Amino acid sequence: MIYFSGLVVCLLVLTAEAKSGSGSKAFCADAQQCLVYNVTCNTDDYEVRSYESVKVAATIVKASTLEKAQMIGYSRLLAYFNGSNDMGVCMDPVAPALVRVPHKKDSDYFIQLALPSEYQGEPPIPNDDLVFFIQSIPATYYIRGYHGKKTGENDQKESKSLSHDLDSAGASYIKEYHVSAIYNKPGPEGNMYNEVAFLVMGEPVCED
Repeated sequence: MIYFSGLVVCLLVLTAEAKSGSGSKAFCADAQQCLVYNVTCNTDDYEVRSYESVKVAATIVKASTLEKAQMIGYSRLLAYFNGSNDMGVCMDPVAPALVRVPHKKDSDYFIQLALPSEYQGEPPIPNDDLVFFIQSIPATYYIRGYHGKKTGENDQKESKSLSHDLDSAGASYIKEYHVSAIYNKPGPEGNMYNEVAFLVMGEPVCED
């Protein structure tokens, strides 16, 4: 776990390198750099992946819906990546964009974008005090992907479905929140590739 201002923040972590990991290349067609990961196993209902540590730009948003949190949080982070920093440089964030979605009402959304590999060591300082850096920790996740528009309704439907399947499999995982990932820019029909993920506790369950 990572602690920030008294808030327990467990991140879906990334390896910010200009290459793709197993299964990620097709998802990252719109990105200059994309996460890489190791696949532990696959079942009919989910994939188990492990991620390494990386530095991310992040912000915390209090909002009533995922849509509002994304709009506010991504605007802050994209302003930083588009030059609102002490060096005035523009950077391509590493895909995917991530949101820690709380399962308790009136809780904070934690939104992050990984820094590109060339700025992992000494990134430019954000002009906005609400944008900060965190070095994430290695972790393993249960993950399910789906296509469509990233809405709170779709995200909740997919996360509940994944949670049900994990419970049926006897998996142990963090249930207080899930992580929502967006890989693609919205197309004409909003047909983005998205993922929902739960943090694995103990040994992952790899059998149906």
